[in-house]
Amino acid sequence: MAKKLKIEKGKPKSKWNILSAADNIIDRGMISGAHTEIFGNSQISIEGCMGVFEYRDTYLKLKLNKGAVIICGSGFDITYFENRLITVKGKISSVEFSV
Repeated sequence: MAKKLKIEKGKPKSKWNILSAADNIIDRGMISGAHTEIFGNSQISIEGCMGVFEYRDTYLKLKLNKGAVIICGSGFDITYFENRLITVKGKISSVEFSV
């Protein structure tokens, strides 16, 4: 015998309240951490970069406010680095975050 679905009726949540709550979580996370954008496997932009730890042929290690990010691949070129925003182009094979 099939079970009957129990439909709960209550005060419906406004979709605008749900979206505004998510925006607050995102804003708080962006203040304390780095913002990262990856464009395919050829470009990465990181806002919140404090400097470059290591620059090798096969990887690039960047200092963040809390931890570091390691970008593995080849042919890296730092095309932009100003005001804690860095853009790196090259063939990216992996990205690793460490705290």
